[in-house]
Amino acid sequence: MNQKPAVLILDVGTTTIKAFVFDQELHVLGQAKLEPKKTRPQSGFVEQDPLELLALAKQVLVQAVAIAKIAPAEILSFGITNQRETVIAWDRATGEPLYPAIVWEDTRTAKTCAALERFTGFVREKTGLPIDPYFSATKVSWLLQQPPVIHALREKTLCVGTVDSWILWNLSAEHLHATDYTNASRTLLFNIKTLSWDSELLKLFAVPAEILPKAQPSAANFGSLNTDIVGALIPIRALCGDQQASQYAAGVNVGATKVTLGTGIFISQIIGSNFQIRPPFFTTLVPNEKQPWYALEQKINESGSRIQELLDKKMDLAPLLKEFSEDVNIYLKKLPRQPAELVIDGGITQAPALADILAETTGLPVRRQIIPDGTPLGMAKLLFSRD
Repeated sequence: MNQKPAVLILDVGTTTIKAFVFDQELHVLGQAKLEPKKTRPQSGFVEQDPLELLALAKQVLVQAVAIAKIAPAEILSFGITNQRETVIAWDRATGEPLYPAIVWEDTRTAKTCAALERFTGFVREKTGLPIDPYFSATKVSWLLQQPPVIHALREKTLCVGTVDSWILWNLSAEHLHATDYTNASRTLLFNIKTLSWDSELLKLFAVPAEILPKAQPSAANFGSLNTDIVGALIPIRALCGDQQASQYAAGVNVGATKVTLGTGIFISQIIGSNFQIRPPFFTTLVPNEKQPWYALEQKINESGSRIQELLDKKMDLAPLLKEFSEDVNIYLKKLPRQPAELVIDGGITQAPALADILAETTGLPVRRQIIPDGTPLGMAKLLFSRD
């Protein structure tokens, strides 16, 4: 058995659910992954099964701890990172989900968002985000019109939250209904200046405050991982959205810039303690020691499926990597600060030529993250910063 201090991380993504055990030197002692299904029942609808997300999460946690050959009692703490903006409604009395998870890619609320367009400036000034089906608020509004959800609301047993909240409620011994500031910051319901659910936003989107989770800092106490999951009662000490965890791994000094090249390409840069609106970027929150700091973020394009297609055909990746690099460079030029370096993570960074092509295209030093999975790495850093 490994006797070094270790932490356990669960990463509930859209296409993969992973678990990692890290030691204090940030070495991966054990990891496991499984792939959840995603369904498209009609045009614009993208859904996942909340019970499958939970079942796979439990399985990968057990597998990762077994592979790490570590006694569960030796694990210092546990953290959850997740796909953001996806929403789930469940009944706290029965524990049952009331509707499939509505995934961040879902566009069923496009007409609702268009009807609210005149409020975009008002919403952006509070949230850093435009009104868009991508974010959670109109998904929640839509759920609140479905009969099982209406019934639970009347019975005062309704819980609604992002994926982290659903997983936390189920895995924590205390059944906590909580989230962190980074996930809350992607809902359009959370004021990222006051760090609280905003009464005016809740009214605009017709969302009752009492159904939402308690919002806390990313590094906070979120109860304990139930003993029956991996065999020990482990403190849950961090929650964080996936892109913000990846940014935390790359750095939180002003100007720290990272690019994730995975299922999609994401770019983000830390702008510090002062709120700014800088189109075309979204303004969001990233964990920091005391108060979260603001970051600019943008999803550039899809990438994973395009790379996989070339790999399946055994074709040269270089032209596509060059295209991705040029796309990244367009957004780099729009950032408020020229980065000292680019930190890159994500599965595509395993392509040997990528770092050189990106450096040549952007004229910047490019540093690969120590493992491609920057998201759980950030969570490990966050947990070890507390323990």
